[in-house]
Amino acid sequence: MTRIPTSTTQTKRLALLHGPDRWWKPPLVHAMSYPGRFDVPRLQTALSLLARRHSGLRTHFLPDGSIDEAGCLPAQEASWPFTFVEADPDETKAAAQEAEAYTWLQADFDPYERPLVRALLLRRSQDDVLGLSVEHSLFDGHSARILIEDLSTVYEGLESRPESAFDVLASDAVAFARDERRWLDGDEGGAALAWWDEHNAGLGPYPRLQLPETGPFDPDETTIYYSVPLAEDEVASLQSRRLALRLSPFMLAAAAVTVTLREYAPTDDVAFLFSNSRRSWPSTKELVAYCANRSLLRLDAARTDSVASVAGRVRAASMKAIHHSMYSHEEYMRTRFPDSWERQPHTPYLLLNVMEQRTVPTIAGLPSPRVSLPTRPGVYNPPGIGLNLAIHRDGTGVLLSFHPQGMYDRSFIEELTCTVARRCVTGE
Repeated sequence: MTRIPTSTTQTKRLALLHGPDRWWKPPLVHAMSYPGRFDVPRLQTALSLLARRHSGLRTHFLPDGSIDEAGCLPAQEASWPFTFVEADPDETKAAAQEAEAYTWLQADFDPYERPLVRALLLRRSQDDVLGLSVEHSLFDGHSARILIEDLSTVYEGLESRPESAFDVLASDAVAFARDERRWLDGDEGGAALAWWDEHNAGLGPYPRLQLPETGPFDPDETTIYYSVPLAEDEVASLQSRRLALRLSPFMLAAAAVTVTLREYAPTDDVAFLFSNSRRSWPSTKELVAYCANRSLLRLDAARTDSVASVAGRVRAASMKAIHHSMYSHEEYMRTRFPDSWERQPHTPYLLLNVMEQRTVPTIAGLPSPRVSLPTRPGVYNPPGIGLNLAIHRDGTGVLLSFHPQGMYDRSFIEELTCTVARRCVTGE
């Protein structure tokens, strides 16, 4: 076992685990429908090789270590725990088997488990469902695409080539963690911190959401979800609108959020968090690791602003924030607000995430679309609102909002979500 520095995301996870709240985030789970039958022994071999090929999947945490260090298993000790379930022909029994299998797949990892990965193959009458579960600080959404593409390459290649042909290091999250820590401790990291100090002045650890609340925040309350489907013509209008305004899909959504929040804010100062992949780091484009993190967008907006009138300010503010995103909001909190950094948030804030699905993943040449799994009960709900805009490969889309039950009036959040969606489409 090699001791390595933790990445900023892993350090944050460990701080929350050891802090007053003793919180451990659920794993990231990705399941897909394979329209054929996997060769099970070959699939197991391919998964073990993936753990050897990507050092991030061999990372584990140390019960006797500090939050700034982790361990990395040597490649020869790499494994990927695997469960195979063949569905019963009886539909009732098959449904019970499926529910039990998904519960196992989505279960929390013990923080000190080795390895922090597991896989499920559920053989149904119509398909094989392959589910991959990875501790969240080892793996982000961008990594899922990389991993599935590599799984397809290795699985298909093993049909005619030996294991040794694929037993090489394909991506090195250990090197990323070392480079990240060196950069943060150097002059460039110091300059980025100074920029965020100026940008975030007066906000505190989280940009407080200025919306009418109906009750106190309770992290154990049920999450309320609301979705606004976007038809093909609406997504086409959205894409046309953002091209005319010279905005990315994220920037268009950010402009719609800015104008909507300004309706309720007491001042022109609008601020919220957004997810970014941080793949601006050198050699991270094809890295299996958790590079995704959050940054803060802040700009002035007047009550009279529309999406079109605020577009230039959103573009400029977004580009500056992304330029400095190598210094994440989590690391900024650790430096400036250490007490808040090691605790679950209690200040309501808005988090915006935008995703574009350009292709359907394939395994061994067969399209393998993602499978939606049942929502896990008892998951911690951060205060405030999450907004996820997804643009699908078929030209449709959806804007999903979620918030803790009791904090806001449900009809108000539904109206707010519809307003943001409408502004993305119409540019109002």
